[in-house]
Amino acid sequence: MESKGGIESREWHGCRRIGFVATALLALVALGGCNDSNNGDTINVNGLDCGLVRDDMVGRWTVSYTQATRSTINCDNATFNNKPVTVVGGVTNNFDTVTVIASPGSTSFTANASGPVGKDNELMANIEADSCLALVQIWEDAEGGWVQCIGTADLANRLLNVICDSFDLDTDADGAADTACSLNGSITGTVGIP
Repeated sequence: MESKGGIESREWHGCRRIGFVATALLALVALGGCNDSNNGDTINVNGLDCGLVRDDMVGRWTVSYTQATRSTINCDNATFNNKPVTVVGGVTNNFDTVTVIASPGSTSFTANASGPVGKDNELMANIEADSCLALVQIWEDAEGGWVQCIGTADLANRLLNVICDSFDLDTDADGAADTACSLNGSITGTVGIP
């Protein structure tokens, strides 16, 4: 008959072996979840990465809205509450001069583009490489600010169906947002990516 200490020792070693085997198996499965897309990019296909690479954002972007008029509410500066924001439906705006860089602060790519008005940042977009969740900001010249839209990039169909629920004003006309506002209702739109 073995001592109690010997039985515990064998049980502990058996549990340790099972833990090692389970860890090794998980490591092998994780390696199988990646592939090389034949251009040097590693794409994780196990649900943690949507497959976005920089080239997905380079080229012409388009933006179109469903006709809507909303009002600004809950602005950082209350004097800008109740300002109308109108987007025209049935018109597609093109953004051809797009600069795309990797974000220095997250796992995403950012795009800036001039558009119909000729401002350098008429379109600003950030798409997360892991989820393809996107924030797109589009300049509205008559209102002097950017409509803020959120959507998920559909890389197969090259578009984002977006919901826009906030507006950033450039109240001092320096080319940067300085007053953030919510909208009293959503605006819907479609953003075409290259």
